[in-house]
Amino acid sequence: MSRRKARKKAMIFVYQTLLREAINQEIDRDAFLHLEPEFKSVIAHIFKEKNELIELINDELYEWEFERLGYIEQAILLLACGEAIIMATPKTALINEAVELSKAYGDQDDTYKLINATLDKVLDI
Repeated sequence: MSRRKARKKAMIFVYQTLLREAINQEIDRDAFLHLEPEFKSVIAHIFKEKNELIELINDELYEWEFERLGYIEQAILLLACGEAIIMATPKTALINEAVELSKAYGDQDDTYKLINATLDKVLDI
């Protein structure tokens, strides 16, 4: 599986998990088992350090808060941060992939601008 497809699958898993958490449902462990091994590590890190990652993202959101973002946008930002930490993927590649995911799945037509600007700041830290 290409890294792009694996990343998309991982983003969808993070999105679904955020939704399940919001309505107090159990995480879909079967879906987790079908992820690529490298992204399993990323996702495990995301949910282990979720509060710290959210704080890091919140510090860089301009006049916005993480909790107000759509779950897709939250998933994209968390995945990019987790991938930067665990896989050391270059910043440019992460931002490009996150922008593409936000254009394809984001709630608004210009969501990609918020994703781009936020990750540009967050990934410098």
